[in-house]
Amino acid sequence: MCGGGKSPLGDRRRLGLAVVVGLAGLFQIQLIARSDVWPVTSQWWEIRQLPAWQRAAVLDQGEDFAGYVAFLRSEIPEDARVILPPLLPEGPFSHIGYMQYFLFPRDIHNCGFDEVDACVLRVVGGNTFILGLPWFPPRELAERSKRYIPYRDGFGVFVPK
Repeated sequence: MCGGGKSPLGDRRRLGLAVVVGLAGLFQIQLIARSDVWPVTSQWWEIRQLPAWQRAAVLDQGEDFAGYVAFLRSEIPEDARVILPPLLPEGPFSHIGYMQYFLFPRDIHNCGFDEVDACVLRVVGGNTFILGLPWFPPRELAERSKRYIPYRDGFGVFVPK
């Protein structure tokens, strides 16, 4: 070919490559939509009418956490004080700000790391409740002034006697 013009064969190759890349892109979009977007969208749609705290609990921590929080909200009066375990980075149950969102307007406090026993013995008031977790509080100490109401799998709440 003379004169420096474009080859029709080169144009066809570029067009073929563009079609292949486009189809691969469409396949990838479809795959992501099916595996990631649709399940989340479906979950959002199913819970759209729940209260904000419950939607947040389901989306952030799952159905088990949301169920436990619903249990706590039903057992603990809104004007109560709630005692959480010492602050641990692994889970939501010891974070005052996080649990305050789900249990608002209840007054939320932590026991300190080095004073769990003293903390549990100190909270004997008639309006103070203690989260009952598999690892917190020491059962024998809490049961001196509180009655345990189980939820499931070692989770529950200690309520005033």
